[in-house]
Amino acid sequence: MTLKLTDGTVITPFRTIEQGVVVIEGHQIAYVGTKNSNVPKGQKIEINGCYVSPGFIDIHVHGGGGHDVMEGTLDALDTIAQTHAKGGTTAWLATTVTAPIDEIAHALHAINQGMIAGLESAKLLGAHVEGPYLHPDQAGAQNPVHLRLPDPREYFLLLDRFPCTRRVSVAPELPGALELGNELRKRGILASIGHSNASYAEVLKAIEAGFSHVTHIYSGMSSVHRVSAYRIPGVLEATLVLDELTTEMIADGHHLPPSLMRLVLKAKGTNQVCVVTDAIAAAGLGPGQYQIGGLDVIVEDVVPDEYEVKLGPGSYVAKLVDRSAFAGSAATMIMLVRNLVNLVGLPLLEAVKMATWVPARILGLSTERGLLAPGFKADLTVFDENFNVKMTIVEGKIVYRSEL
Repeated sequence: MTLKLTDGTVITPFRTIEQGVVVIEGHQIAYVGTKNSNVPKGQKIEINGCYVSPGFIDIHVHGGGGHDVMEGTLDALDTIAQTHAKGGTTAWLATTVTAPIDEIAHALHAINQGMIAGLESAKLLGAHVEGPYLHPDQAGAQNPVHLRLPDPREYFLLLDRFPCTRRVSVAPELPGALELGNELRKRGILASIGHSNASYAEVLKAIEAGFSHVTHIYSGMSSVHRVSAYRIPGVLEATLVLDELTTEMIADGHHLPPSLMRLVLKAKGTNQVCVVTDAIAAAGLGPGQYQIGGLDVIVEDVVPDEYEVKLGPGSYVAKLVDRSAFAGSAATMIMLVRNLVNLVGLPLLEAVKMATWVPARILGLSTERGLLAPGFKADLTVFDENFNVKMTIVEGKIVYRSEL
């Protein structure tokens, strides 16, 4: 089937095309440009002045719609995919949490099966294994009971059995972690510094060992501290200063205030930073009591008086029940793009790039996803000026649609 989207503003995301046209043939994009006599014919969909962008790519998703990746079922993965497709996501990494190894293996088996079977909604790109090789001082909402040191007998088994693994978050200062980083590099798996207490010097060693990305900047990482009056920079400062590292922001408005998001972008530039939801089961639902990794969490919209912005109703976040740490978000990707524009002040073009082309490039997929160009996967998100998703298209198939 050939679809032709017309009468909207196309964001490629390197330029905008007013009164643009995008033509989809089968699973691929066939044409991007303006109306002219050479535009291929097809079923016309008028998007009535809305924006059409590449589909959003979320490389850090724990759950949504009341379900969690760790349930290890195709039904759970389907519901999560459908929930995030309503928020404009067309491709995602299913993210595990720190747990007993057999539970992680159970979740990875389901992800493997989900990739083989294919989900009905947002494309499951693979797995992001977050834990259990994390530093206990930076555990956050990762269950400290199940943290452990990297064991090659253990992780070789997981990597060999589950080729769905596309990304692993590790604290590189742990004994044996650099060896794991080298193994991930050999297999073409993204090695990410996460929940880490490393010093700047240890981060440099991690880069040499294959680490190239940093998990959710500011969350679960060391920062500058003193040793005998001398300031020792940590993962945070290393991430900001080293061009060799990309990173991700949870731009839900809670995890980072606008000033810190601006600082990250001022230091790194938009081409080095993608946005992620780090969403838990509460995404697409609302406030209440939930669980993640065996820990009780509360989802609410309460912010302290000292916080620099007052977020509107419906802007929820997950916290440990004692409110000592965040425990993921309840956001979808369209909310992050909106916050980059409305809270941070980014141009829409740059905000969309951070949700599309940048995560595709970080995952090594920028030759097929994250860009509106002929030959690319027909993954598109249509949204209006108020950041309401109107249509989500995955490889040429409309998987979500509301009134245009």
